[in-house]
Amino acid sequence: MGNYTYFGAARVNTTPLDLDINTKKILDLAQKAQKEGIRLLAFPELCITGYGCGDMFEHQELLKGAVNCLLKLKYELPEGITVGVGLPLADTNGKVFDCYALVCKGSILGIAAAHSFYNAKDSRVRNFSTPYSDECMFNIGTSHYGVCNSIETSEGIVGILFNEGDLNYLQDVQLLIIPEAARFELDAADKRELKVKALSLTLKCPVLLTNLSGCESGSDIFDSMCMIADKGECVAKSNLLSFKREDLFTVKCGLTPALPQYDTIVRAVGLGLFDWMLKTYSHGFALSMSGGADSALCATSVCYGQLAAIEELGFDEYSRLLAQCGFNLPKYNGTEDLQSYIKKKVMPELLTTVYQGSIVSGSITREAAAGVSSDLGADHHEWSIAKLVDEYTSVVNSASKTPMTWETDDIALQNIQARSRAPGIWMVANRYNKLLITTCNASEDAVGYCTMDGDTAGGVAPIGDISKSRVLKINEHIAKDGLMINDRGLKLDCPQMMKVCVQAPTAELRPGGEQTDERDLMPYVILDRIHVLHQNHFLIPKMILDTIEKEFTDFSREDLKGFVVKYFKKLSVSQWKREKGATTFHIESSDLNAKNGFVFPLLNDGFRSLLKSLD
Repeated sequence: MGNYTYFGAARVNTTPLDLDINTKKILDLAQKAQKEGIRLLAFPELCITGYGCGDMFEHQELLKGAVNCLLKLKYELPEGITVGVGLPLADTNGKVFDCYALVCKGSILGIAAAHSFYNAKDSRVRNFSTPYSDECMFNIGTSHYGVCNSIETSEGIVGILFNEGDLNYLQDVQLLIIPEAARFELDAADKRELKVKALSLTLKCPVLLTNLSGCESGSDIFDSMCMIADKGECVAKSNLLSFKREDLFTVKCGLTPALPQYDTIVRAVGLGLFDWMLKTYSHGFALSMSGGADSALCATSVCYGQLAAIEELGFDEYSRLLAQCGFNLPKYNGTEDLQSYIKKKVMPELLTTVYQGSIVSGSITREAAAGVSSDLGADHHEWSIAKLVDEYTSVVNSASKTPMTWETDDIALQNIQARSRAPGIWMVANRYNKLLITTCNASEDAVGYCTMDGDTAGGVAPIGDISKSRVLKINEHIAKDGLMINDRGLKLDCPQMMKVCVQAPTAELRPGGEQTDERDLMPYVILDRIHVLHQNHFLIPKMILDTIEKEFTDFSREDLKGFVVKYFKKLSVSQWKREKGATTFHIESSDLNAKNGFVFPLLNDGFRSLLKSLD
């Protein structure tokens, strides 16, 4: 068994461009680590500036500020500890690189580099960035540094590895640090763990993984994963998706069990919403509660985030953070059940939900909306938009030669209901300084099954990258089992979610009570399978049809062909909606959201050329 006690990892929840606060967190954790006997502490990639700075990585003032922060660390770090920190640095030719520095009191020991920020508008997309070369030189103060991904320290030779770097430079290292910032994505943490364990075997040394925490700058939620591996085995591993603003990880933390998949997804969404609230200084959230699956999951994620935050942060820190958003929380006495405290003392002020019924709305959705809101402790209201819809319709009819009817104006009459719901809930959000949540899911996003400026109205779409078939499964899990907050038994319960689960998903915009999403589109499980086969596996329509014909044997090939054609036609005309939509958290690998990097032409042939193969 090796010696793992001299090093540790630091995970921090950074804010892009906030150099002073980010650097203070680094110094505070370094002080804490030094007192605990840690002699080498690894921070994540770009922890000084924040990861999501985009074009600002090219801004001279940001680059100067990052260097000044590095020099501040050099002079203010405590004695006896070396820290690794990430920051952007311009080389002597003016090209900006993603770099990592090892620094101790009075000395910068070396600089490692990954790539340039050529494609800085989306720094996650590195296809067009430039790898560093051995000729790169960086001027820091009066000193000059070349690139070296294995650096001599008082604790031996330390290697730095970004992404899939060259292992030939790392053969003699005594410790490998992987500081690469990694956003949350389903199953990605398991793959990263396998990679880290394999590297510890290949290089015959301990490997230390660290990562950023939380929703730093909009869409990406960093998963907080820290890990120590040696000889192909995991020695210590942190929890995922930490709500702490900064945290120290050492071998003493042991192995933290992972939460089940559905609980982890809701934790990611809850953390994203919690950070959005804190970083926009919003007084909680407003939500148009339809009584359907999507809005119910959004509301539950808000509550989950508060319960997970107070459990991990403790009342004093949780209360301090919420005070910055205008909350004056009653004291938690330590004896009351945490879930009860959040639902009774926090949620009524933090989440406002409104059921906005129309002439075609039914009692089932109204009761489901009220039930879930009550279970979560939200401040729930009900009102009717019927009069607004009638007035809009009358105004348009007065300017028309013929009145609108459902036979001739189906889409217009559906959409006006969705759009009539937006002004009222926006007014609630504006009046009380709340973030307006929109409820679009990934399946609707793919085929544009949403009303722009209606149900898409809002600032953040927390479940916009979760497929509808998965949303339905998560909600069923919530209704039956609740959601795990930790591995010690704390859960969030919402039994009235079952009122949502027993319904067939419906937009509830067409009279007659027969409208369902799957009648309008196709079975969600088939839609989502087509989506994955296209987005993740890059299959053409003919290959997708051949695949799903083998998987969905209850449907004829002709029916499945119709579903494939419908999917691609709707996908092709919906890119403008995806580009205009609210910011979505990245959750699934098949992400179509334009803000998360899906590039697709607004004007296109509607997939006609590719769909010819189906004839």
